[in-house]
Amino acid sequence: MISAQHETPIEIIRENPEVIPQLLKLAFGIEVSDDVTVRSASEACTHLAPTAYTADNVVEICEGGATEPTLAVVAETQRAVDPRKRHSWPVYLTTLHARADCPCYLVVICPRKSVADWARKPISIGHPGFDLAPLVVGPGTGPLVTTTAEAAEKPELTVLAALANVTPPDARTLEITHAALATIDGTDQKTAQLYTDMVLAVLPKAAQNILEDLVTTGTAEYKFKSEPFLRHYAEGEAKGEAKSVLKILAARGLTVSDEVRERVLGCQEESQLDDWLIRAGTVTSAEELFE
Repeated sequence: MISAQHETPIEIIRENPEVIPQLLKLAFGIEVSDDVTVRSASEACTHLAPTAYTADNVVEICEGGATEPTLAVVAETQRAVDPRKRHSWPVYLTTLHARADCPCYLVVICPRKSVADWARKPISIGHPGFDLAPLVVGPGTGPLVTTTAEAAEKPELTVLAALANVTPPDARTLEITHAALATIDGTDQKTAQLYTDMVLAVLPKAAQNILEDLVTTGTAEYKFKSEPFLRHYAEGEAKGEAKSVLKILAARGLTVSDEVRERVLGCQEESQLDDWLIRAGTVTSAEELFE
């Protein structure tokens, strides 16, 4: 099953394919013209070969007013070592090259150092001089964005770098990430909330606390216009009240089935939880809560 953590970097690229030429320049020194049209080709071109071979995303770059791609990039997220990829990645790239008829690159996003080190190893298919060295974004790649001002100019790239664990999440890098998130919040609060959730999900607890403080209080230069953590607080309060309902039932010696537990914990309506909390002290069975 494809996880949310697998999909989030690719979703950023899919929605903001302009991060790909930025990555090529900053991470790998591949020059791309400033006069470009960048488009995601995922819907038309990710099925690059037979059904067994499906890439995560493809981005086409059209330079100098060209209508056909002058560069094309396969973008993949890899969270674990998978030897099968050393067979499929060359298929993606050579098939894309045959279709697009332009220089093609393979960019692999690996948030874990061990996976990034593995992915960087050249892939030899046996033919002399025909080795593929993936362009890996992950620990050891960065830093890509070094100032808050640069983060405000390239916010999606900054978020992608955070998700890829390009640099350790210390106070300085988190301030840079916050500047990117606050910049996005200034124009699209829903996306800012989504990206904030994405970043928080991959950070260790201490780093989560630092970023949450920055988002809540802001800095002298960058502040959120929305209140992105209100939803988290509301969900937390609801979850706490739901647990209290279950604790009362358990303390009274009543059997709580999996169905009852799931229904109570899944409820987000404050008035309903209040009613169940009162009734939990008097019902003769857990199922009676719902009558």
